[in-house]
Amino acid sequence: MTGEASTDRYRSVWTYLNTVPHTLGWIDAGGVRTRYLEAGNPQGPAVLLLHGTAGSLENFCANYGALAESHRVIGIDMLGCGYTDKPDRPYLIQDYADHAVAVMDALEIRESAVIGVSLGSWVGARLALEHSERVTRLVMVAPAGVVVDPDEEKDFGVDVRRRRQNAAQTPSWESVTAAMGRLMLNPDDLIDDLVGVRLRIYEQPEMARAMGHLLAFTQGGQHLSPDEWSRLEQPTMIIAAVDAPNMFLENARLLGKLIPNSTVVEMTGCDHWAQFEQPERFNRVAQEFLGVLQTEGAR
Repeated sequence: MTGEASTDRYRSVWTYLNTVPHTLGWIDAGGVRTRYLEAGNPQGPAVLLLHGTAGSLENFCANYGALAESHRVIGIDMLGCGYTDKPDRPYLIQDYADHAVAVMDALEIRESAVIGVSLGSWVGARLALEHSERVTRLVMVAPAGVVVDPDEEKDFGVDVRRRRQNAAQTPSWESVTAAMGRLMLNPDDLIDDLVGVRLRIYEQPEMARAMGHLLAFTQGGQHLSPDEWSRLEQPTMIIAAVDAPNMFLENARLLGKLIPNSTVVEMTGCDHWAQFEQPERFNRVAQEFLGVLQTEGAR
């Protein structure tokens, strides 16, 4: 941002969170020291926020406040990501899902809704499939974990590995901006603060080694099968970014057909990060979708 920007247009992680009561700390989740942010009513229905590939809990900075009005909101740095521990082994989708369950156990959350972005949506689906009694509802933003075009999927995995590995091996403002450059429809939405947070994370000495581990899932063989998608029991809301005609839009449309109890919500003015690019609309539809829990007597 330049000094010419007016205060009503200036955005940072802190301008979203500075009036939201919250706790930021670390917990032991199955032996993994895990960074988390908690906001909202401790006695309210829980919602767990799962970020995308090599991201962090700041990816939901524009959503904590709105969701905390009715829910106990938990954002985490997923396994190997952010400032969470980085075990020296490859992380597959099952590993990410097991870590998410361990977080719920550590925080004594018996059941929760899950909002996932990209990788987080994939992990959320695996979690919902294997622990159906623990996941009440699922929101999928830039949904992943299904294959529409195998060649496009393979090319995307190669590109993600190249960008993220480069950013971790030679962390700089330019390399991190390049790694995050395809997240936003409007380049101005990639605000300096998001780049700065990610750069500081990638500058950790252990990140160069860990990046290969946390990208292991992109090598293939991790997707849910059509039969698995069809066995999801939870009400599911799928965000389709219609202004971004890419693989993730096709994923959203296919999943709307495969998941029995699903709703596809079309959103404009966004690409990969609808929750940040269009926070007012996203927060509203998410609150409406999750709010049904309360009328149903959420536990």
